[in-house]
Amino acid sequence: MYPNPANAYRKTSKLALSPRGAEAEAFSKAARLLHQAKTGPFDYENYASALRFNQRLWTIIQADLGRDGMHLPAELRRDILNLSLYVDKQTIKALTDPKAEHLGALVEIDRTVARGLTPAA
Repeated sequence: MYPNPANAYRKTSKLALSPRGAEAEAFSKAARLLHQAKTGPFDYENYASALRFNQRLWTIIQADLGRDGMHLPAELRRDILNLSLYVDKQTIKALTDPKAEHLGALVEIDRTVARGLTPAA
């Protein structure tokens, strides 16, 4: 079973990373876990744990979007919320019909978000 992403997020953010860097690391970790579940020998516990880790991460993002302190343009907030709703639907699909092929889109989404949050060197 994988650790709680909220704890991983807090632990990571206490390091020398910016909040954005911590978010990028959390999404990279989620993508890695999902990719391992997709490409390794099928093990339902690892598969479901990776999905739960990813879902908790996206739930944190959804909760943050609801905070008044989020200073994001309305269009960007809407787009992130729509993406998180897609992740919710894809996660339910993957859990109810356990097939590695259901994880590909989630891996790509998490990798893309992580890249977008990673500061340019």
